[in-house]
Amino acid sequence: MAIQKPITLQEAKSIARHLGLTLRTVRSGNYRVNFRDGNETTAYYTDDLEDAVNTAVEMARKRGVWQADTVEPRV
Repeated sequence: MAIQKPITLQEAKSIARHLGLTLRTVRSGNYRVNFRDGNETTAYYTDDLEDAVNTAVEMARKRGVWQADTVEPRV
């Protein structure tokens, strides 16, 4: 079993951007994931970067912009 290195903030932002979402660090130190055209009702906050990326993938999947060969979600 291979050991995965932790995802970096830049990698996470790149994945979110590729999926049509934004991923930002907020003042509290948490991460905020949202659609580019989203408002506060669609925003998701977490203190875990992996959770932020996985949520971005799920949000894109639900919105229908994610393609199976686009990004390999990290689990």
